[in-house]
Amino acid sequence: MKTLAFFLSLARPDRWWLRLGAVLAILTLLAGIGLLSLSGWFITAAAIAGAAGLGRSFNYLFASGGVRGFAMGRTLGRYAERLATHEATFRILARLRLWVFDRAAPLVPAGLGGLRAGDLLSRVTGDVDALDGLYLRLITPALSALFGALAATLVLSLAAPAAILPVIGLFVLSGLVLPLLAAKLGQSAGESVTAAASDTRSEAADLIAGMAELKAYGAETAVLSRLEAASTGWISGQRRLAGLALLNTAVLAFAGPASFVAGFLAAAGSGAPAPLAALAGFIAFGLFEAAAPLVLAGEQYGRTLSAAKRLKALDDMRPAVAEPASPLPLPEAHDVAFDAVGFTYPGGQARPALIDVSFTLPEGGRVALVGASGSGKSSIIRLLMGFYAPDSGTIRLGGADIAALGPSGTRARLSLVDQRADLLSTTVRANLLLARPEATEDQLWQALEQARAADFVRALPDGLTTWIGEEGRLVSGGQARRIALARAFLKDAPVMLLDEPTEGLDSRTEAEFLDALDAWLDADTRRSVLIITHRPALLARAREVLVMDEARIVQTGSADALAAEDGAFNRLFAKQI
Repeated sequence: MKTLAFFLSLARPDRWWLRLGAVLAILTLLAGIGLLSLSGWFITAAAIAGAAGLGRSFNYLFASGGVRGFAMGRTLGRYAERLATHEATFRILARLRLWVFDRAAPLVPAGLGGLRAGDLLSRVTGDVDALDGLYLRLITPALSALFGALAATLVLSLAAPAAILPVIGLFVLSGLVLPLLAAKLGQSAGESVTAAASDTRSEAADLIAGMAELKAYGAETAVLSRLEAASTGWISGQRRLAGLALLNTAVLAFAGPASFVAGFLAAAGSGAPAPLAALAGFIAFGLFEAAAPLVLAGEQYGRTLSAAKRLKALDDMRPAVAEPASPLPLPEAHDVAFDAVGFTYPGGQARPALIDVSFTLPEGGRVALVGASGSGKSSIIRLLMGFYAPDSGTIRLGGADIAALGPSGTRARLSLVDQRADLLSTTVRANLLLARPEATEDQLWQALEQARAADFVRALPDGLTTWIGEEGRLVSGGQARRIALARAFLKDAPVMLLDEPTEGLDSRTEAEFLDALDAWLDADTRRSVLIITHRPALLARAREVLVMDEARIVQTGSADALAAEDGAFNRLFAKQI
C-alpha cells in the first residue's frame, strides 16, 4: 500500500479535479438510490391507494416530481462526473509520464543498462495507463460507496430500521468483502499480465529493431518463438482475470435482487407498511450500483500494484552521477584536463576501462584519440559527459572539478557527435531544435550551412519540415551525420566531442564533414575538439594524437612524430603508413 500511496501523492496538483469528481459521483449515486427507492414507494403506494379507492386523494404530483428530479439529477450528475474524473485522470497520467521521463533521463546510460528498450517503453505506456485504476476506479468509487451507505443507513433508520442490518450487511459483503477477495484471487493474474505485457513489447521491439540482421542470419524464428511465448502468457493472464470478472458479475447479479428481497422482507416483517417496505428494498438495490466499480478495482488490483511497483523501481534507482546540491558556477575557461583518472564499468566488470589516464585538451586544441577496440577511448567521452563517475583521479573543466559543476553544467560546454548520429522520428527542424529550442529560422539555416547540409535539406520534399523517419532512416548515413553536426553547431558549445564521426562514410562525404568542422573551429580560436578515430583523414586534422592501449595512454605526439616511432601507433596504422 505504501507504493500506491506514493502515486496518490503525485496526484496532489489535480486534487481539486479528483474531489469534484468524487462529489459528483456521490451525488449521482444518491440520485440513483433516490430514483429507485422513490419510484418503488410511489408505485406501491399508488397501487394501494387505487385499490382502496383513494386514488383521487393521493398526491401524485409530489412523488412524480421527485422521480423526475432524481432522474434528471442522475443523468446530469453521471455526465458531469465522467467529465471531471476523466479530466483528472488524463491530467495525472500526463504528468506521470513526464515524471517517469524525469526519473529515467538521469539514469541513462548507466542506470538503465539492465533494462530492455521495450521494457522501458512498457513502463512509460502500459504501466502508467494501468494506474488509471488507482485514480479512476478506486478512490472515487470508494468514497461514493461510503457516502451512499451512510445515506442509506440514515433513510432506513427513519423509514424501516429493521432493514438496516440485512441491507448494509449484504452491501458490505458485496462492496468490501467481495472486492478484497477479488483482489487476492486476481493479484497473481494481474502481476502476470503486467510482466507478460512488458515481455511482449520487449520482444516485439527487438524483433522490429533487428529485423534486417535476424533475417540475414535466419534467426527470426527464435525471437518469434519468444514473442509467441510472451503473448501466450499475456493472454493466459487476461483469461484468468476475465474468468474472475465473470464469477464476480454472477455474484453481483444475484446479490442485487437478494438485497432487495432481504430489505423488503425485513421491513415488512417489522410491521412497516408495503410502500415503506418497497422503499427499503429499492434502497438496497440502488446501493448496489456502488459495489460493481469496487469489485472491478479489486480485480485490477494486482495489475495496478504491479505497474506501480515497476514505476517505483525507477524512482528507487540512483544515477551513476548525481547533480550536486549546490553546483559551482561554470568557469569562464573551458580547457579539459584528465588527472590520473581510473575507471571500471559497474556490474562486476573485472577489467578496468581506464588506468591512470592523464591528458589535457586546451582551449583551441585539436586532439585525436586512437587505439584498438576496447582500449578505453569511448570511456573518456562517457566520463567527460557525466554518464559515469571516475573511480579515481579528477576531471576538470576550466580548472573546476566536473563533479562540483554537475553533469548538466558540464554538458552545457560540450557537444557530442558520434557515429550513430542519433536522430528522432520527427522533422529536420525538430531534430535541430533539440540543441537550442529558441533558435530562429536564420540560425537553423546558418548551422546547416556550416555543416554543409543546407543544400540537401532544401532539396528535401518539405525542407526543414520534412519527416526523416524512424532514427532518421529516410536520409542517408552521410546526411544524418551532417544533420547531427549541424545540431552541434547550433548548440555552439566551445568543446566538440567526436566519436568515430565519419565511420562508414565515403571519402568525399568525409572530406565535406571535416571541412565543415575545420571552418567552425577556425571561426573561434578558443573552440576545441576531441576526436576518437582510426581514420587517417581525421588524424591529419589533429594537432596532437593520444594512443591508447590496454586502458592506458601509451604514446602522445603529432601523427608524423608517432609514425616515426616503433610503437602502438605504428601497429595500428601500419598499412596506411
